[in-house]
Amino acid sequence: MARDTPAHPRPESGAGIAGLTLAERRSIVVGLSLAIFLAAMDQTILAIALVTIARELDALDLMPWLVSGYLVAATVSTPIYGKLSDLYGRRPLLLVAISIYLAAGVLAMLAQSAPQLLVLRIIQGLGAGGLLSLAHATIADIAPGAERGRYQGMISGVFALAAVTGPVLGGYLTQFISWRAVFAFNVLIALVAFLTVRRALRRLPAGSGRAGRPIDYAGALLLGGGLTALMIALTRLGQGAAWSAPSTLGLLAASVALFVACAWRERRAPEPILPPELFTNRTTALCYGVHGFMFFVLVGMTVLLPIAMQAVGAAEPDEVALRMLPQTLGIPLGALVSGRLMMSTSTYRSLMVIGGTMAVVALIGITLTPHDARALLAAWMLLMGLGIGTTLPAGLVAIQCAVPVHQIGIATATSALFRTLGGAVGIAILTSVLFAQLRVGAAPDERPAAGAILGSVAQAGTERAHQAFRAAYGVAALAAGIALGCALGLPRAIVPGTSAGIEA
Repeated sequence: MARDTPAHPRPESGAGIAGLTLAERRSIVVGLSLAIFLAAMDQTILAIALVTIARELDALDLMPWLVSGYLVAATVSTPIYGKLSDLYGRRPLLLVAISIYLAAGVLAMLAQSAPQLLVLRIIQGLGAGGLLSLAHATIADIAPGAERGRYQGMISGVFALAAVTGPVLGGYLTQFISWRAVFAFNVLIALVAFLTVRRALRRLPAGSGRAGRPIDYAGALLLGGGLTALMIALTRLGQGAAWSAPSTLGLLAASVALFVACAWRERRAPEPILPPELFTNRTTALCYGVHGFMFFVLVGMTVLLPIAMQAVGAAEPDEVALRMLPQTLGIPLGALVSGRLMMSTSTYRSLMVIGGTMAVVALIGITLTPHDARALLAAWMLLMGLGIGTTLPAGLVAIQCAVPVHQIGIATATSALFRTLGGAVGIAILTSVLFAQLRVGAAPDERPAAGAILGSVAQAGTERAHQAFRAAYGVAALAAGIALGCALGLPRAIVPGTSAGIEA
């Protein structure tokens, strides 16, 4: 009878650096945690400060792009950092990423106009794209498979905690000091992260010995162009633009054309920026699917649930953060438990199946639960958070164990890419479903307009709003089901560098 094999990779998958003491490893993990904390918090810390920035700089129309421009730039640069780190080593690329972020942050703190601030946020995003993927990839350099799970669980927990505390901290800094204090705080963290990483990672190898091979500039440009067009289209959809709008269709068509050209180029490049074998490798391809659809759920529900709580659950804005705590705490807790279990008897596939099942059950429960049933809704949110958190470190370690050492950086970065794209697609689709359902049965003169979700929900009425949110939650449950299907399709044994693993 087939049975999962233990989560221990063969030596060629990267057994860590021989001779590192426990203290040295912990020092490295602290440095990586600071980089992760910085990358995660900066995605959300400006959320509450945006209105204040808009008033002071008199540019309300540019404010959404202070977040979106950052995310687009970070997404585009992520796979490039991953590939270059495989060639030249994690430490120099991580220091470059932090330096770019740090310099742009100092200038953003002093910005005098919204266009200046937007350009600097995009530059910050170009630096931030390397923080998340390189930190996760570095774990594979310092620890064997049995220990990777614990460390990946730790920094995944740091990511979730930072992402959730970002808006609260940003709000307090803006209210009691200034929105510029938000950038000052990030600059301080970036400086500490730079000094810590520079010292802690000094014993990491300089590269894979393949640094003399040509860089695939054409592939990088095609991939970057395709991702930029796709992310702008998805961002516009999430802000209320219509799927059928000429600008949306044009961006999506351009994205498809550039991706097709990139695929053609990557099959012929001597050192492709995005190796095609990552997508023919059964383990990596399915893990990318798990992470992408899980972030579809995570980001989409993180947007929808607070809106539902205020619009149809009668929660005041200050109550929302407390009511979101079960999901907030469930994700890092699930990641930590998953990392611990990988050190004992459980396997990557088992943990991802368990996590996917928990998320599906939780989302079905949320769909069927009234918004005023707070205790039951909190229980489902906790279960969903635990399920999502369980899949994250398990998927990362599985990916790193399934590829050769010289591809760990780009394989890990591609996972970060799919998580970002999954979140963007989740917001676009779930908000589109919500708006579409709010219009069902409404007279033409009372149909809510896209773009202002809270106002649209209030205009639609309580009963129609309940039905609209249930429809959106159902789509999220379907996405979690697809993630579970990807997990079930994983091989029962992961063999480094193979395309399908071994059926035990």
